Amino acid sequence: MTSKNNPSRRNSQDQEKMFDGKKVKPVLYVGSHVGHGRYMATQEESGKLITDKEGKPIPYSQI
Repeated sequence: MTSKNNPSRRNSQDQEKMFDGKKVKPVLYVGSHVGHGRYMATQEESGKLITDKEGKPIPYSQI
C-alpha cells in the first residue's frame, strides 16, 4: 500500500483544465459580502473569472 503523501503521486490530479478552449486555474473566491460564500473558483490565465449566466463565478470542481 502506498502512502497518500508519496511524492511520486502528488501531481497525478493536477492536469490542466480547459474551459471553452482556454486554460483555466483555481483561485480563491471570497463572495461573502454578496452572499456567495468562499470557494475555489475558475479563472482564465488572463485573470478573468469564469462566470455563469447570473454572474456568479463557476466553482473549479465543476469544470
